[in-house]
Amino acid sequence: MSYLKVGIKFKLISFTASLLLIVISFLSFLVLNGIKSYQNKETQAILFKQKDIFEEYFSERMSLNKNTNYDDSLARGSIFNKAWLRTIPANIYNTKGELLSGFKTDAKLNENDEKKIMIDYAIKGKVSYREINDVIYFYSPIKYKGNTAAILELEYSIRENKLFYSDIEKLFYGIGFLALVLGIFVGILYFSRLTRDIYEMKDSVESIQKGEFSKVHKVNRNDELGELSSGLIFMSNTIEQNIEELEVERDYLSRAVDKLKKMDKQQKEFIGNVTHEFKTPITSIKAYADVIGMYTDDLKLIEEGTLSISKECDRLSSMVDNILSLSALEKYDFEIEKNEVNFKKVLDEICKTMMAKVKKNSLILKYDAEDIVVTLDEDSLKHILINLIDNAIKYNRPGGSIYIQCYKNDKDKIIISVKDTGIGMRAEVIPKIFEPFYRADKHRSRETGGAGLGLALVKKLVEKQGGTIKVNSKLNEGTIFCVEFST
Repeated sequence: MSYLKVGIKFKLISFTASLLLIVISFLSFLVLNGIKSYQNKETQAILFKQKDIFEEYFSERMSLNKNTNYDDSLARGSIFNKAWLRTIPANIYNTKGELLSGFKTDAKLNENDEKKIMIDYAIKGKVSYREINDVIYFYSPIKYKGNTAAILELEYSIRENKLFYSDIEKLFYGIGFLALVLGIFVGILYFSRLTRDIYEMKDSVESIQKGEFSKVHKVNRNDELGELSSGLIFMSNTIEQNIEELEVERDYLSRAVDKLKKMDKQQKEFIGNVTHEFKTPITSIKAYADVIGMYTDDLKLIEEGTLSISKECDRLSSMVDNILSLSALEKYDFEIEKNEVNFKKVLDEICKTMMAKVKKNSLILKYDAEDIVVTLDEDSLKHILINLIDNAIKYNRPGGSIYIQCYKNDKDKIIISVKDTGIGMRAEVIPKIFEPFYRADKHRSRETGGAGLGLALVKKLVEKQGGTIKVNSKLNEGTIFCVEFST
């Protein structure tokens, strides 16, 4: 990451420096080239103007002397006594290349080694010039009436021009260098903030990739980077929300799969238990039927067999009813008819109905119910109470007791407790008693005709009405079932 940061900063600053360098160099080239071009044009104008002055001077002298032909004597003598002819060092040559007259401001020798060639060139009517050591040697024909009368040589110093150009060049280079340094410094300041925001957005992208959505932060800018940062925030929130929804969906599917596996296992166990439970009474009925058929004269055997067959048929009928009810509760979420129910009235009715069975088993039944009215399904409530009381009878001791309470606690919950002084249960079997066909005491269940479906049905009926059921039991001390409903 640090390499990337150095890289992007270096690229941006290098680009800025290169761009500034190109612009400054280009402007410097154009301006300096323009100055040089102007100096050359100005020099040419001065030289040609001086040439024109000499031609006018010769024309005037010819007119004053009234000569029709040019004579070399016109270029001799006091020609350079005129101040306006001595502004630039000059020499006059005749058309044979011979020096006629001259003027110099210093004793500097003529350094033009191509002087003769250039004079010959001027004799032919053409202008030429050459720069040597800050001096321009200019050769031009002086014409009179269209013919070359003499040759003019000018030695024009451009030293001051070069010094001026050199000063301007240094000034441009100095200003250009300062502009470049200042531009780079300003670029560093600007791009530091720009790259910092870019790195922050890059960190945000990496955080999104890692799923660390809380580390995604917005960049406060009023440009495209700010819009991009807002887009990253929106994308991060959307991805996080989608992931949360997918996790919820995954958990839901996972629970659904676990539930299906559990239901499949329960279904297999249920079918196996149903087969086993049905097989036992059917086998008993078949055995008694065969014995009765074999001993038709034994009335006592026939009477015992008939009672046993009737008892097993009742047991089968009860099992079928419980299995159908339990299957309906497992598979269908049918409508429960809820009405206002008076607990005291319902409990009185059920206890009176169960009293005969209580007395038959030499037990004592006591109950205490508050006058509470609540909206529940009355048939389901009766089924719950009957099953719990029936279990308290089946698994009690001779001379034992059953105590039933119905009241509203301080949390405004309806509590129904059924307590017995029976055989109780071991702690490890308590979590299993609400499973279909599970029986804590199988021998006792056989004797009482139980198939292990009653408590499973009770639990389902309680939960269908939004209630909960709990059990507390100690071996050889008794059991308490506690049902809780919301008001």
